Amino acid sequence: MEPAQNPRVGRNSLTLQTRLVLFVLFISLVPLILIATRDILQTRQALTNGAEISLKSNALQTANSLDNFIQATLDSVDIESQFVDFKTYLTLSIYSRPGPTETRALDLLNKLSQKGDENIISYALIDTNGNVLLDSVSSNIRKNESSEAYFPQVQFNNQPIVTAVTYSDNSTPTLTFANKVIDDRGGFIGILRVKYKSAVLQDVISKSVGPTTDTLILLLDEFHIRMADSQNPSLIQKSITPLNQVDYLLAIDTKRFLDIPREKQSTNFVEFDNALDTAEEKPFFRVDITPNIPGDDTVAVALLKTKPWTVAYTRPTSIFLADVQQQIRTNIILVISTSIFITLLAALVARSLAGPIISLTNTANSISQGDLSARAEVRTSDEIGILASAFNSMTSQLQTTLAGLEERIGERTKDLQKSNLELETIAEVAREISIIRDLDTLLKVSTNLIRERLNYYHVGIFIVDDRNEYAHLQAASGIASEQMLSQNIKFRIDGMDPLATALRSGNVYFSPDAGKDKFLPRNPLLPDTVSEALLPLHIRNITIGALDIHAGAGVPFGERETNTLRLLADQMAAAVENAQLVRQVEGTLRELTNASRSQTRQIWKAAINQKERPGYEYDGLRIKPVPQNLSKDLLRQLESGKPIIVTRETGDANNSLLLPLTVLNQVIGVIGLENEDPNHIWSENDIAIAQAAANRASLTLENARLLEESQRRATKERAISDATSRIGSAVNMENILLATAEELERILGDSELILQINTSTTSSKKD
Repeated sequence: MEPAQNPRVGRNSLTLQTRLVLFVLFISLVPLILIATRDILQTRQALTNGAEISLKSNALQTANSLDNFIQATLDSVDIESQFVDFKTYLTLSIYSRPGPTETRALDLLNKLSQKGDENIISYALIDTNGNVLLDSVSSNIRKNESSEAYFPQVQFNNQPIVTAVTYSDNSTPTLTFANKVIDDRGGFIGILRVKYKSAVLQDVISKSVGPTTDTLILLLDEFHIRMADSQNPSLIQKSITPLNQVDYLLAIDTKRFLDIPREKQSTNFVEFDNALDTAEEKPFFRVDITPNIPGDDTVAVALLKTKPWTVAYTRPTSIFLADVQQQIRTNIILVISTSIFITLLAALVARSLAGPIISLTNTANSISQGDLSARAEVRTSDEIGILASAFNSMTSQLQTTLAGLEERIGERTKDLQKSNLELETIAEVAREISIIRDLDTLLKVSTNLIRERLNYYHVGIFIVDDRNEYAHLQAASGIASEQMLSQNIKFRIDGMDPLATALRSGNVYFSPDAGKDKFLPRNPLLPDTVSEALLPLHIRNITIGALDIHAGAGVPFGERETNTLRLLADQMAAAVENAQLVRQVEGTLRELTNASRSQTRQIWKAAINQKERPGYEYDGLRIKPVPQNLSKDLLRQLESGKPIIVTRETGDANNSLLLPLTVLNQVIGVIGLENEDPNHIWSENDIAIAQAAANRASLTLENARLLEESQRRATKERAISDATSRIGSAVNMENILLATAEELERILGDSELILQINTSTTSSKKD
C-alpha cells in the first residue's frame, strides 16, 4: 500500500525563484496597471469634459452671433420701413407715383442696399398684392412676389419677419427680411423687403468662430435642413435625412428645395437627426457625421432665440482624445518594459539571500503605497547592494520629479483660477450692463462696475459723436472722475494720439509702463497710473467709442488681462448700441404718438363743436340730450384711459361707472353707467363688459365721423363737378359769365355775386 501524498506538494511545486519572480511581477505590475488605467480614465474624462465645455461655449457663441445679426437686421428693417419717403410713395395713386417722390424712394433704396454688407442682394418696395414697385435691382421691378415665402408671413405679422433660406431662382439661396409699411392712420400700404445671400449666415459663423480646420459648424432650420455648413458649402439646402412626403412637398412649395428628386436633396445621418430631436434636453452627444474621418464625432447644440433654428458645433472625437491614445500606447510600453526588467531582476535576486530581497521588497511595497521617503538598506557591495542603491536613487529622482510637478501644477492651477475669476467677473459685469437700456445709466454703471469689480485705478468711456469727428468722455469712475467730466474732455478722431489711432484701426492699445510711454500723454489728474489700455468699442466694423482703463501699483495688468477685457469691450459695444437704438426708437415713437393724439384731438374738437348737443342720456324709456356737466377733475382722471367709479351723496343717491371713449389713445368722450343702489359694487366682469362696449362705441363713432367727412367731401366734389360741367358747356364769354354766376349762387345760397374781367369793359352782377 502506497503512502498518501501530501496535498501541499502539488500546490507548492514551483521553485522559490519562480515564486519570487511571479510575486515581484504581481506586486509591481498590478499597481502600475491600475494607476495607468486610472490615469487614462481620468484623462479621458477631463478631455471629454473640456471638449463639452468648449463645444457648448462655441455653439452658444455662434448662436448668439446669429441672434445678434438677425435681431439687428430686423430692428433695422423695422426702422427703415417707417421712412417718410416710402410711406409718401406708397400712399400715392398709381398715376401719381412717377416723379420726384419715386426718385427719392428709389435713391433711398439704393443707398440702403449699399450700406456696407456685400451679401445684400436688393432692397425693394412691394405693394399689398405682391407687385415689386421699386427695387435696387431694376430687373426685379414689376415682378410679382406674392408666391414667395416671406409674403404671407409679413401680411399676418405686425413685426418684421425673417424667412428661412430659400431659392430666389434655380441656383441662388437667399435669406429675406421684410416688414409692413404702415401709413399715418395705421393702414397696411406696402412691404419693405430686403434680400440677402445665404452666405451672410456663413460669414456670421466664420466671424464668430475664426479659422478652423477640424471643426464643423452647421446651422439647421426646424426641418433639419442645412442653411450654413462651415466645411461643406455644397450641402447647404440639403436635409440631414430625407423628409417625409408632406414636408418634402411643403419644402418645394416654399422654395426650400429645388424641384429635383428627394434623395438628391438630403444626406442620410439618421442617428444625428434623432439626436437633434432631443437636443433641447441633451445638447451634447456623439454621432458619426464625417464618414471620411474614422470614429464618431462629438456634437454640441445651441438653439437660437430669434428663430427656431439650431447651431450644431462638432469635432471628431479622435482629435481631442488623441492624448488618451498616446497615453495608452506609452503605458503599454511602460508595462512591458517594466515586466521584463522586474523578471530579470527577480531572477537575479532569487539567487541571493532572501533577507535583502525581502527588505528590498518591503521598501518597494512602501514606495508603491505612496511613501516616497522609504529607502532600501544597503548592506553589501554586490548586485543586491547596487540594486538597492539604484532603487534608492530612482526613488529620490521620482520624489524630486513629483515635487517639481506638484509645484508646476500649483502654479498653473493658480493662474487658471485667476483667469477663471477674471472671466467670471467680466461675465457678471456684462450680464448686469446688458439689461440696462438708458445710455447714460449704462455708461455710468459700467465704469463703476469695471473699476470696483476688477480693482482698477480709473475707468473711462469715450463715445464718438454723430459726425464722427470727436470722441467725448461720457462716463468715468475714479478719484478724478467728476473733475474730468466737468472739463468736457474730447479729442479728434483723425488725431495721431494712441486713442484716436485705436479708434480708427479698431485695435487695442496697451501701455505696460504708462510713465515711459512717449506716445501716451500723462494725465496730471491720474498721477498713480502704472499701466493703461485703450480698448475700442467695436461692432459690425464700426467703432462707436473706447474703454480707457488705468491700473495702479500692485494690480497685475498684462496682455492676458487686456485680451480678456476685449471680451468685455465687445459686450459693452453691443450694450451701448442697443441703448442708442432704444433711445432713437423711443424718441421717434413718442413724436409719432404726440402727433397722432394732437391730430385726433383737433379733429374731434371740430366735430363736437358742429353738434348742437354733444351729450345724450338714456333712462330706460327714451333718449334725451344733456349738457356737458362732468367736472374738470373727472375729465383729468379720464385722460388716463382707465374706467373710474364715482359715488354721489345726493337725495337720490347712486353710483356711476365712467368709461372713457378713446381713439388712438385720445379721449373723445365718456360713457356713464349709473346704478341707483349706492352700495352696488361694480365687479371686474361688469367693468370688462362695459369697457368692451365702450371700445366698440369708440370705433363706431370714429367710423361714423369718417363716413360723414367722406359724404361731405363727395357732395362738395359732386357740386363742383356739376358747376364745372355747365360752365364748360358755354360757348361765348357772356354765357360763361352768366353760367358761372348762376352756379355760384346755387352753391353758395342767397349771396350777391360779382364777376368782373375789367372795370372798364365787362361786368356781370346778379342778386
